[in-house]
Amino acid sequence: MGSHATPTAAYWSFFENFNRKDADGWAGAMSYPHVRVSAVQPPRRGDGPGPRTASGVYPTASDYAAMAERAGWERFELTGWVRTQGITPRVVHASSDKVHLAGGWTRHRADDSEIVTNRVLYVLSRMEEGWGIQARFGIDGYNKGADRSAQKAAALGALERLMTTLEPGDVDNWLTCFHYPLTLVGAPGEVSVIDDAEAMRAAYGDWAGEALPISYRANDIAAGENGVTLSQSITRGEDTFHQSFLVAQQEGEWKILAVSAIA
Repeated sequence: MGSHATPTAAYWSFFENFNRKDADGWAGAMSYPHVRVSAVQPPRRGDGPGPRTASGVYPTASDYAAMAERAGWERFELTGWVRTQGITPRVVHASSDKVHLAGGWTRHRADDSEIVTNRVLYVLSRMEEGWGIQARFGIDGYNKGADRSAQKAAALGALERLMTTLEPGDVDNWLTCFHYPLTLVGAPGEVSVIDDAEAMRAAYGDWAGEALPISYRANDIAAGENGVTLSQSITRGEDTFHQSFLVAQQEGEWKILAVSAIA
C-alpha cells in the first residue's frame, strides 16, 4: 500500500498499528511485495509461508493482513507483551524514492519491563500512493551490551570476500559468497528471491563476470549472535551506489543473506 508521506511516518505506523492489533493497518505500513528476512532460522509456526529466513514474501497487503490475522497477537500476549516500542531510526542511505533506515524495537510488559529487543534494517520505498516498508532485515539475536566484535569482523570479512571475487570477475567464487535462498531488494517494488547459485548465475553472472576496479567503504550497522547488518558505499567501474546487507552465520559460515541497493 505504501501510503505514508515520509519514510519515518511509515516506520512509526508499523509500530502504532501493531500495538493496536490492527492487521489491516499494520499491512498498510508496507510497500508490496514485502519481505521479511531473518538471520535466525526459527521453526515453522504455521502462520506464514514458511520459515522467515529468505522467502517470506507477501505479494499484497491482503496477504500480509491475512497472515497477521491468522497468527494473531496471542503468542505475544502469552509472554506478557502489552506493547512494542520502536527506537528512533537513523537514515543510512537515501534517494528520492528509497531509504535504508537503521531501527529496531523492544517488547514490553505492563510494568514496562523488557521482554526482548531487536535491531532491524528497514528498506522503505516510495510507491505511487506514498512511502512504505518494502523489506526488513532482522538480526533476531540482539542483546544489549553484548560484545559482538567477533561477529562484526566476520561479517565485514564476508563482504570483503564478496568484493575480492567481484573485482576480477571471478563468478564461480563470487557465487559462493551468498547463502541461498538469497533476497535482493532493488528499485521500488522490485523484490526477488534467488533459490540457488545456478539461478544467481543465470540472473547476474554476466554482470558479475565483468572485471572492473572496485573501491568501497563499509561499516557495521547492528550485530547479533548470528547476524550483522552492514552498510556500504561502492564505486565499481563508472557506477557509484550504496548497499545494505544482512550477513548471517549458517552452519558455521558467514555469508550474505540479503542485499538492498540504492543507485
